[in-house]
Amino acid sequence: MAAKVVSGARCRVFIGDNTTPIGIFNSISYGLTYDAAPVFILGRFSAAEIDYTAQEVVGITCSGWRVLDHGPHADGAVPHLQDLLNVDYLTMHVDDRLTGKTIASFVNVRATGYTTTISARQLEEVTVNFVGILVSDEDKDGNSEAVGSTILPQT
Repeated sequence: MAAKVVSGARCRVFIGDNTTPIGIFNSISYGLTYDAAPVFILGRFSAAEIDYTAQEVVGITCSGWRVLDHGPHADGAVPHLQDLLNVDYLTMHVDDRLTGKTIASFVNVRATGYTTTISARQLEEVTVNFVGILVSDEDKDGNSEAVGSTILPQT
């Protein structure tokens, strides 16, 4: 029987197409935060309720070893400065290579930058930061805006 607990050795990170995993990352972290605001009414000291007001963008951080010819602009999908006006959104997902299931998928993703660390007696590390609009886990219903939500005009 296969182990149910996922480990790093089982995970693969994909950026863009679903065919080539990005082989330079040794860790990925991501998080989702909802904004919630208290509702205060006259005649009460505490909040009457707490309502959701928004979802922040999903923060995604990928770290790995710096491999020559496979840096943040090449494999990390960080656009060059001169290309910012024409860069399309990215998609990303993390798969479990044992079961083939998608652990997390991210849509409408933008690379926002990277940092590099070079130290004596250490391997060079690179960290690429991304933000995305939506994240979904293995829940088959996904995570999306409700039907009828307002969208930007199409050009």
